[in-house]
Amino acid sequence: MGMSGAAMAHMGSTHAAGTSATHSMSMGGVSMSAGAHTTNILPSWLAVLWMLAFFAIVAVHGRHVLESHGQRRFWHSGHVVMAIGMAVMFAPASVDYFDIPAGFWSLAFANGAIAVLLWMLVQAFDGRGTNLLWLVMALDLGAMAYMWSPAGFQAPITWLLVAYFAGQAVLWGTNWMRSFDERTIFGGAVSVTPDGALTASVAEPLICYKDLRVSMAAMTLGMAYMFAAMQLVIGS
Repeated sequence: MGMSGAAMAHMGSTHAAGTSATHSMSMGGVSMSAGAHTTNILPSWLAVLWMLAFFAIVAVHGRHVLESHGQRRFWHSGHVVMAIGMAVMFAPASVDYFDIPAGFWSLAFANGAIAVLLWMLVQAFDGRGTNLLWLVMALDLGAMAYMWSPAGFQAPITWLLVAYFAGQAVLWGTNWMRSFDERTIFGGAVSVTPDGALTASVAEPLICYKDLRVSMAAMTLGMAYMFAAMQLVIGS
């Protein structure tokens, strides 16, 4: 059974395991049918809780956007956009009044991932250091595009993304992710100043002084949960 990731998010509790009916579900202009034996780990009440959690994440990172500057502001803005996309993804159909097509979200996140990768290449050609967390951002945006894609899921890719975001949740929750903020990739050229001193172009730090462990761990855990929930529906 093929489906859009967006379509699954609005299934709520319309198809509980063990029922004998086939139910139709839709979201963002994409419709699908779920059989009697589909595995649903995302009932409506849990979807609403996740939606509210992501709106809280939007507020937290929105504040970081206002308090930050430079690359850090754009980095936090990316998380705000992803959190909004996840809040809409989890929103049950009964509370989603915007009915934005899934293709819009998929295209927006795909373009965001491409833009980050192109910017990283420009940084590298100019000999400027790029923070490893920008590569993580590009991968996350690409995963969001895949989640909203109407082309359907492939189980190996989906479960890999579940593991990827679950791992991120652990790294954020234990604050180990800050060590990635110190890594410079695709640049970091060494140069000699007029007085003969060596200087190196290092990446601009992105993680602010605020504690991001709770908000980022919740965001990545929610993304892992959504991928798992959608794959279980498809594979049942």
